Amino acid sequence: MNNIRYIRSLPIILAAICCFGGLFSAYLPASAADFRVSPIRLDLGQSVKSGAINVANDGEGQLNLQISVSEWSQDAEGKDVYTDTSDIVFFPKIMTVDAGEQRVIRVGIKGAPQPREKTYRIFIEQIPERNKGKGVNLAISIRFAPPIFVMPAVVKTEGAIDAIQLSNGKVKAIVKNTGNVHFKILSILMKGKAADGSEVFSKELSGFYLLNHIARALEAPISAEKCEELSTVEIEARTEDFNLNGKLNVQKGMCSQ
Repeated sequence: MNNIRYIRSLPIILAAICCFGGLFSAYLPASAADFRVSPIRLDLGQSVKSGAINVANDGEGQLNLQISVSEWSQDAEGKDVYTDTSDIVFFPKIMTVDAGEQRVIRVGIKGAPQPREKTYRIFIEQIPERNKGKGVNLAISIRFAPPIFVMPAVVKTEGAIDAIQLSNGKVKAIVKNTGNVHFKILSILMKGKAADGSEVFSKELSGFYLLNHIARALEAPISAEKCEELSTVEIEARTEDFNLNGKLNVQKGMCSQ
């Protein structure tokens, strides 16, 4: 089962953690709770209008949580933007999970499917306990946010890579989601080749979610010396279901722009 797990460890202090759907471990002070959450995302829609998120407390102490939901969008730079919403019904808003126990957060959607996918995040945040001992008082608050995807009635998945250019010592491009649902880019590979086909440079960028109708800028630095050797630049974005490709034929003078 996919889950998110927080593990107790040596005093590495984390103020807040936001999980965007991947699997990871965070190391907390010994006084912090050790807990798991599954699944790491919810997919809802016309045929599936509700779901559940399980929270299991594997620690030795009581776990107190507060829950909220925000609509999730992205700006022109691909940064996450969160706004208040009443589209999602969930219960409870505050809950306690005893050591060794599990609790369920139930989630449902309102209204009919939209022409485009709606995206949200459910924030599950540990209510911090303050240190009552002597010395510095530290409040530890752990928060993560599994995404909720509400699918449209008709799904259209497509994207493109365009606007590839060489400028100011960088390879630049735009990756676009032109469909009506999100896709998750696993990785992006930029390759520059000389006229004889030999590889001049290679750069791999980490992946991310790209929501529908969102475009995000990509760039990678390249030295002036390497740039002058280029004949072509190829970019491939690998998603969970398909690949997006773009190519630039390098012309003389581009590297000096």
